[in-house]
Amino acid sequence: MLKRDMKYYNDWAKSKGFKDRNEYQRNQNHKNGVYSSMSENKECNSYLGIHIAERLLPNIFGSMIRMPNNNIGYDVTCGKGFKIDIKSSCLRQNHNILNSGWAFQIRKNKIADYFLLLAFDNREDLTPLHIWLIKGEEIITNQMGTSKLNDKNVFGITNSIKTLSKYWKYEKTDKLDKLKECCNSLKDDI
Repeated sequence: MLKRDMKYYNDWAKSKGFKDRNEYQRNQNHKNGVYSSMSENKECNSYLGIHIAERLLPNIFGSMIRMPNNNIGYDVTCGKGFKIDIKSSCLRQNHNILNSGWAFQIRKNKIADYFLLLAFDNREDLTPLHIWLIKGEEIITNQMGTSKLNDKNVFGITNSIKTLSKYWKYEKTDKLDKLKECCNSLKDDI
């Protein structure tokens, strides 16, 4: 689409009360049933990441300031001013049980100071299994090699005692019980 055409469509959408053409298109897609909203579509990545994880965590950790959706680089700031990117993943079962685990999309994010990684069992039950808080500059060694966490595109944690024991020092077990309570109450609302 040409730049002048984009300006025309953005101006037209604004005249209809939308921020831009993209917001108008999303609204039409939801209205016409092409897409459902993230709060209704459990298969949507935003459902798990935004609707569930980002919504619950301020209740768990307190004193977190949530950024607007799609904020670049981080989702919340903590009371100490650190930028935290929240990542969530459901357990991925492969044919080989030894390869089951979680994959977190880090996307070489250098903006976030910390990554808060939430590991769930599946999208249906939404039982939190692990919460890890890892500094972005932390040196991580896994099957993909050794590098800083924020240098990784994808960070995987295999669901095995050997691998999980490497990350126990980052685990927030005290927060996990509280998150489980919140998820259970959320299930009642769904």
